[in-house]
Amino acid sequence: MRATLSSWRWQTAFLFTFAIIVAWQVLSHSFAAYLAPTAPRAALWLEPQQPVALLTLADQALNRVATKAMSTGTEPPSGRAADIYQNLNQYFSAFEAVGQNGSVTRPFLPDNADAIRGWAEAALLHAPLDAHALQLLGHLAEARGDDAGAAKFMRAAARLSLREYLAIFWLMRRSVEEKDYKSAIDYADVLLRTNPELAPEVVPVLGYVAQYPAGVDLLENVLASNPPWRAQFFALFPRSVTDARTPLALLAALRKAARPPTVDEVGSYVDFLVGRKLFGLAYYTWLQFLPPEELRNAGLLYNGGFESTPSGLPFDWQIEQGSGVTVDIVSRSDKDGGHALLVDFQYGRVDYHSVTELIMLSPGSYQFSGDYRGTLEGPRGLKWRIVCADVNSTLIGESAMIMGMAPTWRKVGFTFTIPATGCRAQSIRLDLDARMASEELVSGSMLFDDLKISRVANSPS
Repeated sequence: MRATLSSWRWQTAFLFTFAIIVAWQVLSHSFAAYLAPTAPRAALWLEPQQPVALLTLADQALNRVATKAMSTGTEPPSGRAADIYQNLNQYFSAFEAVGQNGSVTRPFLPDNADAIRGWAEAALLHAPLDAHALQLLGHLAEARGDDAGAAKFMRAAARLSLREYLAIFWLMRRSVEEKDYKSAIDYADVLLRTNPELAPEVVPVLGYVAQYPAGVDLLENVLASNPPWRAQFFALFPRSVTDARTPLALLAALRKAARPPTVDEVGSYVDFLVGRKLFGLAYYTWLQFLPPEELRNAGLLYNGGFESTPSGLPFDWQIEQGSGVTVDIVSRSDKDGGHALLVDFQYGRVDYHSVTELIMLSPGSYQFSGDYRGTLEGPRGLKWRIVCADVNSTLIGESAMIMGMAPTWRKVGFTFTIPATGCRAQSIRLDLDARMASEELVSGSMLFDDLKISRVANSPS
């Protein structure tokens, strides 16, 4: 009996000790995994070969080198300061956009490269499928001048994880260097789908590819499939090319696609051109994408009857809302199917912005005319103005002030002259002619319709 009791106690003690050991192993492993991204050394104390902790140490070491280089203004041997991109535990180094000659700068080799390599290799021993460890080794291989080794590591990292964006970016860049434009576009597609925030780094590479006939044809095919990043691409693409006409060629090629360019995609390009005062090309682009029926009725002033919903593009009405006032396109109660521009002021001081449209008139004399109706009370009223768009908004014509009571439709108009130079494009706008804060106390509403611009007879063209 005594022997049996002693044996039971021994077995209980053994099982208890075993349970404590197992619990410690489970807890230490779980806690080490929890600490690894933020406290890697503590994690390694609990689990000496914790792979995430090892890679975090490697990332932190690279980040310290990059931070020191940038804070001291010291240039690394490559001639460029390193760049920490997006997260502190990711190192972007010299994965910059491809230059105009297709070349890139080799990343510098940090002084602690051996330690970083050791951590990455140790992590691979315990996590052989870790893509980030392979990417780090690829980075170090390239810095040592081992391009073949870098390519091997980067391709392995990309095969294991398409979210290892540094490896994907490296492969995209290398594909461009090798003139393998199809692979470069494929890698760019992966990056833009998985990491849209990298678009400012990726789109310039596609801009470089688009300089070559083989590259632009491949890019057209991808854009025709309407990838989720297409709008983002067209927003950034004009700033990524040396020839301002390149985006127009791409947009024009997509007109026959199943999903032709949207208003926003065209608008990004037109806004870019207008911002750089390339008014002629901007106007030509806008006309190219107008529906045929609207193109036939474009005239010198587009959509003067407000029958089309404004697109927001510069050569259409752009309405900027303020406070204390509502500006909208409304149906006319006295004209079936008709529409008009409504400017509705509430009581009190208003913060009115403007209604504007960019126009392209050649030098000569013109007549602006339109109709208005409503009631407007206040110290100052509304004015239609035309100014030059490219030189300090020089005023070249304005209407009489529109205020008071107009219960029936009345005419407003004025003549103006476009000078021979310095006024390639013009802007027509409806302004509240307030000169001080006290003159912004306006109430009432006014409707406008049938706005037109026509050339004055006998005016030189």
